[in-house]
Amino acid sequence: MSIDIADRVRRHGFKRLLLAVSGGLDSICLAHYFIENREALGIEWLGIAHVHHGLREGTADRDAAFVEAFAKSRGILFFLKKLDGDALKVAEGSLEENARDARYKALFEIAENGLLRRGAPRNDVRTAIVTAHHAGDQAETMYMRLRRGTTLAGVRGIQKVREICNVKCGTWNENSYITHYTSHITHFIYRPLLNTTQAELLAYARENGLEWCEDESNADVKFARNFTRHKALPHLEETCPGATRQLCRIAELADRAYAKVLEKCEGLFASALCKETLRHGSTELTNRAQSDTFIDNGLLRSARNDVQLNKKALRKVFLAHADTDLSELFRLWLSEQGLRFPIGFFYAPREPAHVKIPHHAVYRKRSIAKMGQSIRICEFCTPDEAQKFVSCGMKEKGL
Repeated sequence: MSIDIADRVRRHGFKRLLLAVSGGLDSICLAHYFIENREALGIEWLGIAHVHHGLREGTADRDAAFVEAFAKSRGILFFLKKLDGDALKVAEGSLEENARDARYKALFEIAENGLLRRGAPRNDVRTAIVTAHHAGDQAETMYMRLRRGTTLAGVRGIQKVREICNVKCGTWNENSYITHYTSHITHFIYRPLLNTTQAELLAYARENGLEWCEDESNADVKFARNFTRHKALPHLEETCPGATRQLCRIAELADRAYAKVLEKCEGLFASALCKETLRHGSTELTNRAQSDTFIDNGLLRSARNDVQLNKKALRKVFLAHADTDLSELFRLWLSEQGLRFPIGFFYAPREPAHVKIPHHAVYRKRSIAKMGQSIRICEFCTPDEAQKFVSCGMKEKGL
């Protein structure tokens, strides 16, 4: 496989890896490579996780058993998480997105608890959750995003390394149940196969005599990604040979440019941050403003992420760039703080630099409230908590 795994693992300092293995060709190749090269890569801890979505009868149990046998035959710790398939089906939104979000949540829980079980320090270990996304997945993602419309961030496609902070994790009790709490450990999602094609993976599997499972749901074209994989992209490749490679290249170039954009954003908006700001899920405030008394009901302490901005300092930035539309840069900067809002949420043509910040607003689990000389933007665990936070702020101000 033409992959730069070794250099990237060493560059990022990953020492403890949790491999997400479904049992398919891609993930089995991924697991085999890391197991075989464990010492050469300097890996201190290695585990295999399998998420059972509860959406397929029979074959899902087969896949879980196959991955468990694969792990145990090679002396690797195995973790299984079963999800509530019925709940995923009736939840708001698409089944694909619900399953994906639940899967990553489960992987975060497993990664955290896998380290706890091994007695590893929680604050000084660079842990990576490793997934088997490959070049075909990257091309599919790019095609789907470009077709429906996307932003500069979206054109980056799937990122090779993604940092995740302030995730919901839990502890295992003696009955193997999870008791949830909010953890502030930093995890990384690492996707080392993004430059590797399906053909290269197949050749690797055959060369090493590997077996894998076929997920029949991957052939169901009623799902958007499967339709793209089996219908749309093959047609595009037929009419425009090399399109798949070009989509992957565009994503790589956009990712490089995005780093420069974020550097500019930080230079613009970081000066407006208040000392009271909770960045990346810290649980303590410093110099809490006396006027924010309504926060003492515990709402702010339950926030997963909180950014506090000085209104005067922020307006000074906007006025200094009054001839420039900063709304998208501001939105991207907030997104990097873990506070994502939709396109146009901060856009107003009559405002300085075209940026409009609502006095009190809620978007899903995120809230915005202007309080005194500051603007507080928070993310909570539920939409109700976000709404309550804004409502308390309005009540405090007599609105």
